[in-house]
Amino acid sequence: MRLWGPHARAVFLAFFFVHISFAAAPPSPKEHLGHEVGEDYKIADFTAIRTYFEKLAGASDRIRLEQFGTSAGGRPLLVAFISAPENLRQLERYRQISRRLTLGQATAAEAKALALEGKAIVWIDSGLHASEVACAQHSPELAYRMLTEESEEVRRIRQNVILMQVPVINPDGLDMVAKWNSEIVGTPHERAPLPYLYQKYAGHDNNRDWFMLNLTETRHVTRLLFQEWFPQIVYNQHQTATFPARIFIPPYAEPLNPNIQPSLMEGINLIGAAMKERLAREKKSGALSYYGFDAWWNGGLRSVPAFHNMHGILTETAGNSWAAPRTYAAKDLPDVFPNGIPTKEPSVFYERPWMGGRWTFRDAIDYMLSCDFAILEFAAARSRQFLEKAWELALVNIEAGKKQAPYAYVVPMNERQRDRFTAVSMVERLQAAGIEVQAAKAAFRIQERTYPAGTLVMLAAQPFRGYLVDLMEPQKYPEIRGGAQGSLKRPYDVAGWTLPLQMGVAVERVDDRFEAALAVAGPLKLPEPRWDHRDNSSFLATADALARGAKVRWSKTGAILREGDPGFARAAYELQRPRVAIYQPWPELMDAGWTMHALDSFGVPYTVVRNEDFQSATLRARFDTIILAQQSAEQILHGTKDGELGSRRVGELPVLPKPEFTGGIGVAGLARLEEFVRQGGTLIALDHATELPLQFFATGTRGVLKAREAAAEDDPTGYYCPGSLLRIDVDTTHPINFGMPSQAIAMSTGGQAFDITVLPEFNQNDREVRSLAKYASTNLLASGWLAGERVVQGKSIAVESRLGKGRVVMFGFRPQFRGQSHGTYKMLLNAVYWGSATPLE
Repeated sequence: MRLWGPHARAVFLAFFFVHISFAAAPPSPKEHLGHEVGEDYKIADFTAIRTYFEKLAGASDRIRLEQFGTSAGGRPLLVAFISAPENLRQLERYRQISRRLTLGQATAAEAKALALEGKAIVWIDSGLHASEVACAQHSPELAYRMLTEESEEVRRIRQNVILMQVPVINPDGLDMVAKWNSEIVGTPHERAPLPYLYQKYAGHDNNRDWFMLNLTETRHVTRLLFQEWFPQIVYNQHQTATFPARIFIPPYAEPLNPNIQPSLMEGINLIGAAMKERLAREKKSGALSYYGFDAWWNGGLRSVPAFHNMHGILTETAGNSWAAPRTYAAKDLPDVFPNGIPTKEPSVFYERPWMGGRWTFRDAIDYMLSCDFAILEFAAARSRQFLEKAWELALVNIEAGKKQAPYAYVVPMNERQRDRFTAVSMVERLQAAGIEVQAAKAAFRIQERTYPAGTLVMLAAQPFRGYLVDLMEPQKYPEIRGGAQGSLKRPYDVAGWTLPLQMGVAVERVDDRFEAALAVAGPLKLPEPRWDHRDNSSFLATADALARGAKVRWSKTGAILREGDPGFARAAYELQRPRVAIYQPWPELMDAGWTMHALDSFGVPYTVVRNEDFQSATLRARFDTIILAQQSAEQILHGTKDGELGSRRVGELPVLPKPEFTGGIGVAGLARLEEFVRQGGTLIALDHATELPLQFFATGTRGVLKAREAAAEDDPTGYYCPGSLLRIDVDTTHPINFGMPSQAIAMSTGGQAFDITVLPEFNQNDREVRSLAKYASTNLLASGWLAGERVVQGKSIAVESRLGKGRVVMFGFRPQFRGQSHGTYKMLLNAVYWGSATPLE
């Protein structure tokens, strides 16, 4: 839903109009906050930062403050436009210039004139990962300096650049962190991690949502970036540098995604060089490049802009526990980085080593400010070039789409599309990210195939062709070896993400020119739910009917039946409104959050349960199904132990968790969980959570793979799947797979494979085990990268084991992975409904 557009802004938060006279000078951050920015242990909350920007907007004609959306927690999302007053008076004109150039809508002569007239637009956001606290805390000082400094450099920036500053891009998370910090400062738990997800569903994964657009914050930012403003530079700040580096700065590491334009990458490298050069001039050591963060992945706030011809910049500044200082002795520093590069001697990508000493909250902020001004100064000096380049890159993409395959991607909306709801959902996400979508006004043919009117078509000849092609085509992650021992270069994030494969959508690539009467589609709307098990919308229809008290049944073959439908009286299962529990441990688990997102998306009610709930004998009375999201058996049972170091350290300093956020379900909870299953409950375990029933319940199966995400290279099985799309064979006769095709795609990040081996003590009279799906025996990899596939080929990737009156359903992957893998949502949702269903035979 579009809340704020460029022509009718809903909320202006202060006195923005240029005719107002400003009586008072902008207050300094210290005057407003009551402490210096970056003062040890001091973290300002969102209200403090929001009201500071409101004061700035009321005191200066160099800033306009605008609300562009609302967070998941209901807090305003703010963007400050900072520039010279005369630029702000023509802000809409400069927006239109940026838009026309970025979309390639100007002639060559017009492009030169517009680039000369326009202003470079630079985006700087702060605080996406709320636990990386220096980012948001530095934002008041950046704004204050931009508004009040009268140096030649800052005047030049204001004259030639429009800064779009998002002071707090995750306000919900900032408030959680500020409150947590106030509770733990000065206590033995001063370094304890935040126990909560700092985004409603995703937590840290809020920077993994930039092509899927599941989160409300992602949606609003995406609209600003790729539909309205089209900044030439997008700077996304973070705070996790590889020790002992003080900051990571581009160039990124290998590999380079071929769908990113080479000149765009060279521009990113130039900006990175400008940042490093400024830090060197200011004698700020420890800048590291070409390490860890690659140029392959499509999904982060710095990477998705690169596929939109924008210079996406990531920095990772060193932090400490929250806002605490720390002194590092020489003995604390390793001799080499994990890739073998020396830490104490200059090298090409680590020219000025940091040799230890005191590191403070303010130090991190100073490094961030240096990078801010390096980028802004660079943009000011090359404003015309950045604007011209945006137009050039658009034309390169448009011309490529006209001259070479693929020419288009066609999304059929007829019988060839099993799941039309998900097909429209996929295309709508692309449209929201700036991809032009067209609809056929009449039937047309491509070779021997006819497509009806209404067919959705995405022509490849468009400005963001690289983004479209990257999401439509399978990835082939290159095998790169390097480092001290010539080890395999691992992807920074997942290796494959192809949307049609993940979402189970039929998309037909067109490699030949064709003619069709097409018209640009307006904003797509999801179709009405269908009573067809192949269509994910059927779960919406089912949830709505059950909430109204209507009867819904499944036939033996998976047909969804309502009263009055043929076969209703002879159905195999009568559905009940699910009574589902999702286990959420401490600290909270992102995969549990994504599970909640999947259930919320399809109207399935659930209850979040904690460790103490497993001490009760009432589990079966309260719930039909319990879901364990991805987590090891050790973590589920024991969590972080009170009074012990646990798994988190800052250097050699222990992290002592607060007692109320420690522990797991315990041995007693494990016994209660088994009792729940034997009494008729359904346990669903995802990915590594399958370790728990494999180890402690009589499931009749054995796990094949080492129990770790993205198994280590020294894993004796030789298996390594760093987040890739795999082909699976599905038993469509099982209720958990109703509506699934016999061949499907699963997203695996290591996962598990199961050997179904009926042990001698396994009593077949009251227990049985059944394979739900298997890894394909051949041609297993669909997109990404995979090693050692022989270990899992033909093995089960999902099984169902009957135990007493209940069952254990084990998925050796995550069917709801990051809210992306809609193609396997049916397996999870069917398992939930089956867990509450009443057999009628």
